[in-house]
Amino acid sequence: MDSEAFLKMDVFFFVTTTVVAVFGLLGIFILIYILKIVRAISKLVSTVQREAEEITKDFQEIKKDVKEGVHDVREGIATAATYTKTVAGAGIVRALSGLFEAYVEEKEKSTERKKKRVAKKKKTAK
Repeated sequence: MDSEAFLKMDVFFFVTTTVVAVFGLLGIFILIYILKIVRAISKLVSTVQREAEEITKDFQEIKKDVKEGVHDVREGIATAATYTKTVAGAGIVRALSGLFEAYVEEKEKSTERKKKRVAKKKKTAK
């Protein structure tokens, strides 16, 4: 009977050891996948932060351009007070034209920056 008990203990320990080893390997694989997911999320968050900073800079530049354009319009109106309405109208049109051109230039610069970022991302992805 003692040899039977030892045989049962050996089988029990073998099965237990095998189960622990399988669960250990399974746990390692799960941890690896969790780490991959966390890294992907980290990269995504850093990309979103960079993009948000660039958008903030773009809006600051647009805001500055708009303020300069409004200042030009105010100067044009103040100067035009001594001139005829036609000259005042031309000053406003010129100021608005300058403001629109500044906006278009900024939009083109923004588009170029975005194209460069996309090209850079494609290079790093390869």
